[in-house]
Amino acid sequence: MNTTALPDPPALADVTIRPIGLVESPFRTVSDRCDYATEARVRLRPELQAGLTGIEYFSHIWVIYHQHRSQAWLQTRGLETTPPLVLPADDDRAGQGIFSSRAPCRPAALGSCIVELVRREGATLVVRGLDAIDGTPVLDVKPYVPQFDAFPAATVPLHWAKVMARTDDPAHGSREFHWDTTNADFALGLRAGLAALLRLGAKRGAPLRAEVRGSLFLAQGFEMATGCSPLRGTLALTERSASEPPWTVRVSGPGGNEVCELVLTRLHWRDSADVLAAKEEELLTISDR
Repeated sequence: MNTTALPDPPALADVTIRPIGLVESPFRTVSDRCDYATEARVRLRPELQAGLTGIEYFSHIWVIYHQHRSQAWLQTRGLETTPPLVLPADDDRAGQGIFSSRAPCRPAALGSCIVELVRREGATLVVRGLDAIDGTPVLDVKPYVPQFDAFPAATVPLHWAKVMARTDDPAHGSREFHWDTTNADFALGLRAGLAALLRLGAKRGAPLRAEVRGSLFLAQGFEMATGCSPLRGTLALTERSASEPPWTVRVSGPGGNEVCELVLTRLHWRDSADVLAAKEEELLTISDR
C-alpha cells in the first residue's frame, strides 16, 4: 500500500464557516459533565428565524456545532493541545482511534448531537440532551428522521456506549459484567488468549493472527483477550461443537515468525467461574511450532 503523503487538493483547503447561532447552556466549562437530560437553548441569528418554519413538528433534531473549547478540554487532561489520533490510557475510550470514538476533540473541531426539541421560541430552540457547553458556535440544525437516521440492526463494540451511562454504581457495573453467567466457552477463550499473549511476549492489540477451531463463544473470548478479530481479518474461525474435539488455537506472532498452538484439554465446564479458577494445565497445552 502506498503511504506517500499527497498534497491537499483545493477541496481540502481550509474552510471558513459563519455560525448560525450560539448555545446557551448551564454547562459552562469543559469540566462540566453533560447528563443528556438538562435543557439548553440554541439561539439562532434573528435574520435566520424564517428558516425554522415547521421544525417544531419534529420531536428531535440534529445540532451541528464547532468544538471551540477542545484545546481546553485536552489541557484539563494534561494532554497536548493537538487532538490525539488515539485516545490515551486515562480516557474512558482508551485505545480507540479518534474517528472510532465520540471524544470532544475532533481534528476538525466539528461536533454533532441528536437532541429532543422541547419547543421553539421564535429564533430560539429549547432542547434537551445537548452536549455542547455554553457559548458554543452552532453551524447547522436539521430534523432527525427515524426512517433515514435510525438503524436498529446497527452494531457497536461490547459496552462501547456504556461510557455515556456513567452510573457510578458498582452494583450496576457488576450486573453488566456478570461473570457468573458468562458462557464458559467465552471464559475458555479469554484464558487461551491470555496464555497465547504470555507465550509470545505480546500485549493486546499486537499484530497477531489466529486460527480458532472451536465454538463461536470461544473465538469471542479469544478476541476480547487478544484483539485478534474477524473484523480486521486477523482471526479465522472453524466452528466445532463440544462433541468434535480437539478445539485448537494457532497463533502467529508479529511478522509471522513466532507461532504457538494451544489445544484445549477439557471442553465441558460447569460455568465460567470454574474456568477462571482452573490452573492453566487443567485447561490447555501449549507448544511452539
